[in-house]
Amino acid sequence: MPQRKLGVDVFEETIDRIYWLYKQGHKVVVSFSGGKDSGAMLELTKLAAEKAGELPVEVVMRDEEIMFPGTFEYAERVYDDPDVNLNWLIAGQPVVNAFSREKPFFWVFDQLLEPEEWVRQPPEYAEWIPDLFIEKLVTPERFPPKPGGDVVVLIGVRVDESPTRRMSVASAGGFLTQKNKWGYRKAKPMYDWKEGDIWKAHHDYGWDYNKAYDKMFQMGVPAHKRRIAPPTLIPAGIDNLGFALKAWPKWFARVERRLPGLRTAAQFGRRAVEPIRRSDETWEECFHRTCIDEAPDWIAERATKARDLIVARHARHSSSPFPQVKDCIRCGYFSWRRLAKSLYMGDPFSLLFKQLPEVEPEYFRPGAGTWEGGTPSFG
Repeated sequence: MPQRKLGVDVFEETIDRIYWLYKQGHKVVVSFSGGKDSGAMLELTKLAAEKAGELPVEVVMRDEEIMFPGTFEYAERVYDDPDVNLNWLIAGQPVVNAFSREKPFFWVFDQLLEPEEWVRQPPEYAEWIPDLFIEKLVTPERFPPKPGGDVVVLIGVRVDESPTRRMSVASAGGFLTQKNKWGYRKAKPMYDWKEGDIWKAHHDYGWDYNKAYDKMFQMGVPAHKRRIAPPTLIPAGIDNLGFALKAWPKWFARVERRLPGLRTAAQFGRRAVEPIRRSDETWEECFHRTCIDEAPDWIAERATKARDLIVARHARHSSSPFPQVKDCIRCGYFSWRRLAKSLYMGDPFSLLFKQLPEVEPEYFRPGAGTWEGGTPSFG
């Protein structure tokens, strides 16, 4: 998609976009995760809100229990900021442990455990909510809009991170979306920032930030892997487990007690979360052995459905067998090898094989509820 240079300063332009939202009478809420982008989004919103006479800034954050050290310390400093009203919410939702085939979910601040078994204790001012999926953090009931205005959630999304994010802004016709089924609109006013812009702003204006980034830099973590998110969410995060084991050994020990098997993943890397093909078998045979025959029931069930869907799709456009290694473009860039690697850990949130529905919490814990059509993942 071609880009059009506007010749404007992204810093001032973003403040103007947020200021415009305030002057339109909207209820502006910043979605905060503790990462560099949402932190910058908050600081920019504080400047726009001061200009519009709308301080303190409304902020919402969901406590995920297990995040890199420095994240919740940063959130506590944000909570203490007089220019911020941070709504610290706990949903008790399941989070994927992408490094376990037998127990792929763990529950945030699990009520079936003793509090001493949690990785950390939540602050006293945190509010527990019943909704499992992230879209329900913001509701018109929790953040009543002004008469004639809407609730608008500001998200620190930058389109340079992926083509999908670029398309999301293009398809919305700008940085502001229409009202969704949950009763609010989303805004991405810093969509045109680069990562360098984020850190330059932090440096130039002395903004506070999550000090976990300093540790990542010191430990040599590549820039594109310095992310603040639940560390067990996707298999690709396994590289950061090895770094975390060395950087924060005491924290890692607490997480390992909560999630047994994590150290194995940190020590052995991708070999612990990907199928190993034998020398005498094809990738198709490897898929059936590792993802169906030898897999836990829930993985075998999903792998069977995925196999049937993808093979049927391939047969509709080709008389050749479904490829072993070279991905079929018309099948969504899949082959037996990619299918085996995608389904080996079950992909319960359907992050790799999107044709399957997400696994509902009810599946692993009867009575735990469902996603109700919302997004089960983080952010």
